[in-house]
Amino acid sequence: MRILIVEDDGILAASLGMMLEGSGHEVVGHAATVKTAMDLARRHRPTLTLVDIDLGPGGSGIAAARGMRKHLGLTCLFVTDQVERARGAADAALGMLAKPYTRDMVVAGVGAVEALMKNKPPGDLPDGLQLFTDGSITAAVLDRKPAALGLEG
Repeated sequence: MRILIVEDDGILAASLGMMLEGSGHEVVGHAATVKTAMDLARRHRPTLTLVDIDLGPGGSGIAAARGMRKHLGLTCLFVTDQVERARGAADAALGMLAKPYTRDMVVAGVGAVEALMKNKPPGDLPDGLQLFTDGSITAAVLDRKPAALGLEG
């Protein structure tokens, strides 16, 4: 997949990029601000955008994800340690991968998202990955994994 990374910590962004490229994905860019994220998203049209919620002085990753989804129709996955803020912004992203993460969590999480984007079941979700639903996840997936999607009871 073609992936854009939106992360204000350059070391984390570089590490995440290496994990993704090492598993066969193409990283189309790295943005540390909302403006740069939107510019790169328009230019490269990534398949998936991994977005940190807190971009420090660069703005809100939630705003970036909402803008990319609304104006460009892009799929975003939050990569954050701010679980409650991510859940509160479920309209902006397909889900979230919790920090801290491992290479295996990133690769499996992106793989699960890629399966969903192809209308296939995501398989077992890795630790730290939570998917949100806004009605766009297929019924087959919901029927197969309701607990993992947080839809039980």
